[in-house]
Amino acid sequence: MSFKSMFSLLLASVILITTAGCSDFINGQVAKEEELKFANDKLVCLKTVPASLQRLTKGEADKAEITDSVDCLRQALVYFQKKTYGAQSNAYTVEEMRRFFSKYFLKENVVTPEFALELMKIKKALLGGSNNHLTKDEITRLVEVLAIVRDEAVDLAPHVRLLLLNIDKDGTDWQRVSAAVEQLRISLQRLLEKTEVTRSDYSFEDGKKAIKGFKEFVNEENTNARVSQWMPVVEVVKNVLMGREAKLGTHTQWKSSLNSLIDLYGLFLKYHYVIHNFDTGSQDKVREVSQFIGQSLDLLEGSPQINTGGTIPLEDIDALIETVLNLPQVKTKLNIRPESVEILYRAAILRLLEPGRNGDSRGILGLEKKHIVALRREYNVWRLVQRFIDSQTNSDVKANTPIKKEDLLKSYAAFRSDDAIRMGFTIDPYEQAAFANAWKDYGDLLNSEVMIAYNSEGRVKELNNNEPLTTDWVGLTRANVMRAMTRALLLAYGKDTNGEMKLATIQPQGLYTWYEDFKELMYDLKAFDRRTGNTANRSFQEANFFTFSGNGDQFMDQKETYEFVSLLFSAGLSSSSSIYNDMQECRTADKAVDPLGFNYLENSCFETQFRQRFGKYFNNLPEMVKFVGKLNQEEWNEFYKILRLVARVSIVESSNRVEVANIRTMVTITHYLEAVMVTYDKDRSQTLSLAEVKAASPRFLPFIKANTTVKYETLLNEGFAYLVFYGKEGSATELAWFQAQKMWMKDATRLNLLRVIKVMKEKELEKSLLKQAAAAQARSAQNKAGSAKK
Repeated sequence: MSFKSMFSLLLASVILITTAGCSDFINGQVAKEEELKFANDKLVCLKTVPASLQRLTKGEADKAEITDSVDCLRQALVYFQKKTYGAQSNAYTVEEMRRFFSKYFLKENVVTPEFALELMKIKKALLGGSNNHLTKDEITRLVEVLAIVRDEAVDLAPHVRLLLLNIDKDGTDWQRVSAAVEQLRISLQRLLEKTEVTRSDYSFEDGKKAIKGFKEFVNEENTNARVSQWMPVVEVVKNVLMGREAKLGTHTQWKSSLNSLIDLYGLFLKYHYVIHNFDTGSQDKVREVSQFIGQSLDLLEGSPQINTGGTIPLEDIDALIETVLNLPQVKTKLNIRPESVEILYRAAILRLLEPGRNGDSRGILGLEKKHIVALRREYNVWRLVQRFIDSQTNSDVKANTPIKKEDLLKSYAAFRSDDAIRMGFTIDPYEQAAFANAWKDYGDLLNSEVMIAYNSEGRVKELNNNEPLTTDWVGLTRANVMRAMTRALLLAYGKDTNGEMKLATIQPQGLYTWYEDFKELMYDLKAFDRRTGNTANRSFQEANFFTFSGNGDQFMDQKETYEFVSLLFSAGLSSSSSIYNDMQECRTADKAVDPLGFNYLENSCFETQFRQRFGKYFNNLPEMVKFVGKLNQEEWNEFYKILRLVARVSIVESSNRVEVANIRTMVTITHYLEAVMVTYDKDRSQTLSLAEVKAASPRFLPFIKANTTVKYETLLNEGFAYLVFYGKEGSATELAWFQAQKMWMKDATRLNLLRVIKVMKEKELEKSLLKQAAAAQARSAQNKAGSAKK
């Protein structure tokens, strides 16, 4: 239910209570002292009160109008209290109030007996007393409460339009939203202090019944639809924060619950107005997102459910996810299955927030306080690194001012991390040790031979030239996000993660498990392709062979993982998306879509535009752009043909159509080629000499060993060089001949490296086909055995 609807319900309750005193008209009894008419100066102002209150809910009422309207209600109440009476000498019954309310104020809206009873429950919660009648003493107290309502309404008036989402999404800022939420908190807490709510037995179920009656009372299609849509959301949020059987028996519990709800609504407003257009290039936006995450963790950790029970049950979290993701306005923008998110957040609890379980789900009942504490540590590690990054800017150094690697390392060495940790994050010595380890891990990444830096479009810069590689605040902030993701990946799926992450590793099985945990959500986001199955082994090879720090061993360390994650997001997702969006003129005439749901692109059109715009798409690879620009037609044909070949997802793909999955692989492979050049082209000649190729050989030796019958170590060491220069595997005889002839070899180009990737792709396909054939043979044998038994 929207805040506006809830506020309107409260106003309806107030008007009903305030008009109760006119029940002498209902009973046909007119006080002898004075006949009550709307022309009477004590009552005539009531005619404008509903319109004034309606303008208040729209944020259109000013201070004078609010004051006049509420004072009119207060004066009328005093007048009614003195001049009227009901069937009882000192009180008015529900039916008396309902009939009068319907007769004089709401001729087009019906107050049903059921709705009247629910309103009386609200009266009891606010003023105490009985559900069956309103006493004159309660009217006196209501007059006092209305004085507070008046003052708080005046203070809230400037914020009402913002609070009710009646201003443009980009029409405000973090400070204004925070001010509005805090004023709402102050106003509601003051009302809580002055009413009987904390001593009442009013429940959430009572509120649901009141809202149902309000829907019928309003009798307006849009309001009815909004209430029906949002009421389930309100209920599941209540269950998550306060529990299904929440009992608020003390003032402290009511105050805590009210604060939780206001905090939640404040976060919603901040997302709606501020966070929705997050930009890592804006220091203000990054700071606001950091505050948003911190406040979200505060809300969870301080929620009544965590404070009282210590756990938010899985079924309550599931219900929240399912309810929100099934909202029509959410499904139109984010078509994600609830079960995809449920699988992933359970994996996060089991692996990231409680790694000691090693994925064992037995005994996990929900999100516990220790999980929130673990999550807060990771958030604070991010803040620690970001604090250092923020310290790199000042009045002279802006967000996009270039920073050299050597200057960054000097700043890292000079940064007083111990003081920052002790004064800004924790005084616990064990936590301080964990932060210190995380800070060393960051230094390990900064000391990488090739620093991860981004250009203005958020693409990883791979500069195979003598131009100094620089970064800036924007690039460092983006790199911090990649670092946080790398750390999470290592913690959840790596080994030896108790200390520094630079000592941790991810093995193929860990990457396989990661894929299994993430695949359903990635399918929904169209980031993974169902046809490829679990690509963990391929990803492992790519990280070991084609990152700047890759070495071909049997695990991925922190640097390899960090560089793999960075290149994956920069190239495989970001750059490829830009290319696809820029190629819409190449859509096939039939507007058919590929298995991921994107339009196919016509191959000849795509190839033409891809070559012409290569410099635009790969402006982060300047030397690669120059190389492609110098290719003759024959060389380009081979370059493009191999790219298309290694980017094939399925052997049944049409060569005349290009899929988004193809583009992603083509872009990623292009970045991998340049990563090898940047790492091993030490003289920046834009080619690889035999010595430089041999320097690269150790990282590719595991691949050579796995795909050759050659056993002699000396010849095996020549295997990669032969593969580079001849584009195929070499037999023992060929490798021996190569060893004698290599002194006359020309240097290798990027095209030679691309041929190596082609061979690797063919070997991968060959193994896949053999595996499929073996599986088919096993199934056939099993079927035959079954038939024989029969």
